[in-house]
Amino acid sequence: MASAAPPTRKFGGKSKASGLLLILFIVGLYLLQNKAVMPFVEGVVQSDMFDADTSELEGKDRGRIAFTQCNDFIQEDLGSDSAIQFAGEEFKSWELASGRYLISSYVLQQDESGKQVRKTYACNVQFSGGDDMDHGNWKLLGMELQDN
Repeated sequence: MASAAPPTRKFGGKSKASGLLLILFIVGLYLLQNKAVMPFVEGVVQSDMFDADTSELEGKDRGRIAFTQCNDFIQEDLGSDSAIQFAGEEFKSWELASGRYLISSYVLQQDESGKQVRKTYACNVQFSGGDDMDHGNWKLLGMELQDN
């Protein structure tokens, strides 16, 4: 019994065209990268977007102050007539970048029946400079308050 030879593959016009399309695609990507993407990125890097003066913000941990400021924002959100008890020393603080802080803690709020309800919160604040105890120098970037 003779074994049949495997069929030979003929290289026709399709594979030449596919190879040419591949080369054109690679050249197109290269041109797009160098003529469009890189000039855009260089323009963004050279812009004043990255020139923030952080000298006033460096070297000082404002986590506790950010926590106090978040408590003030929570009080404003819930209303001054709401009976709220803040977590004394129980909070977590993360400095994200350039005076921006994420605070996680909780408050106890009295509901209509007089029962204390624990609400956890996450608060994202930005210190803009100046006196860090001045509430006007802090900006609320985001806040989420949830019942436990």
